[in-house]
Amino acid sequence: MQRFFILFILALFLFEISFAKVVLEAKQINSYKNGEVEAEGNVVVKTDNAQIFTEKLIYIKPKEKLIFPEKVIVKSKNYTIEAEKGWYFPKEKKGEFYNVKLSIKNQYFLKTKKLIKDGDFFFYEDAKFSSCPFNQYDWYFFSTSGRGKKDDYLHAKNVVFNFCYVPFLYIPYFIYPTSKRKSGILPITIGQDIYNTYTIKIPVYWVINRSSDATFTIDYREKQGKGLSIEYRKKFSKNTDIKLYTYYFKDNLLNEIWENREEKFQNRWLLKLDTNLERFKDTKVFFYLEIPSDKYFYEDIYASSTLDMLNFVQNRYRSFTKSQFISLTDKDDFSLEINFEYLYDLTTTDNKSTLQRLPEVRFYWKEKPLIENLGIYYDFLTVNTNFYREEGIRGIRSDNILRINSSINIDGIVNFLEISPRSTIYTGLENFKRRNANRNLIFIKDRISLPFYKNYDSLTHSIIPVVKFSYINKVNQENLPIFDKEDRIQASKDLDFYLYNILSFDNQNFFRWEIGTGYTFLNQFYIGDKAYKGHNKPISNNLILNIGNVSAENNLIYDRYKKQITRSISSLALRIFKNLRYSISHSYDKGETLTQNQLVHSASLNYKLFNISGTIVQNVEEGYTQQKRLTFVFDRKCWNFVVNYIEDYNKTTDKTFKTITATINILRFRYALPFFGNNNN
Repeated sequence: MQRFFILFILALFLFEISFAKVVLEAKQINSYKNGEVEAEGNVVVKTDNAQIFTEKLIYIKPKEKLIFPEKVIVKSKNYTIEAEKGWYFPKEKKGEFYNVKLSIKNQYFLKTKKLIKDGDFFFYEDAKFSSCPFNQYDWYFFSTSGRGKKDDYLHAKNVVFNFCYVPFLYIPYFIYPTSKRKSGILPITIGQDIYNTYTIKIPVYWVINRSSDATFTIDYREKQGKGLSIEYRKKFSKNTDIKLYTYYFKDNLLNEIWENREEKFQNRWLLKLDTNLERFKDTKVFFYLEIPSDKYFYEDIYASSTLDMLNFVQNRYRSFTKSQFISLTDKDDFSLEINFEYLYDLTTTDNKSTLQRLPEVRFYWKEKPLIENLGIYYDFLTVNTNFYREEGIRGIRSDNILRINSSINIDGIVNFLEISPRSTIYTGLENFKRRNANRNLIFIKDRISLPFYKNYDSLTHSIIPVVKFSYINKVNQENLPIFDKEDRIQASKDLDFYLYNILSFDNQNFFRWEIGTGYTFLNQFYIGDKAYKGHNKPISNNLILNIGNVSAENNLIYDRYKKQITRSISSLALRIFKNLRYSISHSYDKGETLTQNQLVHSASLNYKLFNISGTIVQNVEEGYTQQKRLTFVFDRKCWNFVVNYIEDYNKTTDKTFKTITATINILRFRYALPFFGNNNN
């Protein structure tokens, strides 16, 4: 909304045509002794920054006055003005134009009965403002009269908002800033949500000085309560700034919201702080803080909004917040990162058992030649973390990895060898059976490949056989604490075989097929974090297809011992017609005790101004539909009408959440039409 009025004002003042260099073209040009020049027939005036088109032009040289007795069109890079008639004094910047149509960057459009310019001021009568083009004036703001000045304010009288030729809102007097930064009221949001039949948000913008400003937002919810948010912004330099956001909400403690909850919170708040600092050479500092008053805050305050369906779903299932302080130093030879990370677990009754990294220091010595003539390089990484819990195991872990690698190409045979000694030291352990512990590992990876390429007229066939060897020595890790997955590194002694076949076409369509298997010399192997007994690894098959209107992918793992598929992830996307798309994805994972089987259907149809899209998520293993989503959009470019439907089933709580929203979006004004929502047991 603010951008709309700023562009409108700027365009009006751009009608200050420079007449330093003027080229006049016409079928007939007459000059008179009194200094008057008259041009008729296809008159074109070309200046440095605009062109004027009309059938008749009168120029009174003594008064330096331009008279347009017939229709006139002024075109520049950013705007086009069309008027029935008018006159203009370029030197004094005065003029009047009648029955004016103004188009700004072909995005914003103005109609006015009379437009007057007097120096730095302009005046208008019976004006209509809109972002809809003239042949599609679906909505507009009408004002009987007004005046404005650049870098000042626009004053409008008797403002009426019209939608589809029906008046909806009347304001007797309206004032709006004509510069980029002026204090005032920002667009108001009116709507409904799952808990309230009426909500309103009124943001007020305050310019403090050239480098800082703030926004105060009043949040009133008819049943749920009322709140106030303050966002403060300060710019110190191009890459150094700070944003502080605080939000307080007085909750009315509705039974439908707080029923069956462990604790109630009437005074609710959120504190957020986001900073970027680049005031030190080669060092960047980031500080982000996000702390809510209670674990239900996001679910109640943000997830109730029906104006943003994407955030509605995300916040409903939000499980934690993260606050961080990060310092990054990047030199030619090394990089240093210091990270304080604090998690607030929203799924627990308290935060006492949540693992924190306070702090974590990462030092990386960048890759350097060890024996340059032989192509042998090394680098070093040390990660030192103070793991802290209010209740539970805590201590310091120092993880140190030295990596030595070499890449050799002999007659097309490429060999990459990597050797990495890894030493992990645990000190200052509390609430654990030992105070100190350590672990020493050696990683060895070797990869040999021999690519073959066959070129045809419009096709390249790449055949790449690959042999991989990986080794990690076996050590006893039972005497180590468990902070994260890095505390349990499983032993391996594996030999893997892969064959890649890639067909590449000139138009970038391609087909890729990868098949592989392997053998472990130990008694078990791992796929991800899952352990499988035996020596022979399963067969992995990966197909990727992207040709024309069809794209597909399949990742499959076949267990040779059990003679069954243990994992399969497949997707298929089709463009059936020009405007119709359909996709289906299937994921299947069979573990030792649990099987996951999920199917997702998605479809989208575009037809002229309409778009319909939907998604169905099915839990095939347990036989229920987890989520249904349907979105209908009627898009007129300058405004749109959106209907959203969500049906979401939470198996843990055995509740189904249903909601339907209808939203009209005009510029940045969004109004949620009558809302229906419920939670069914």
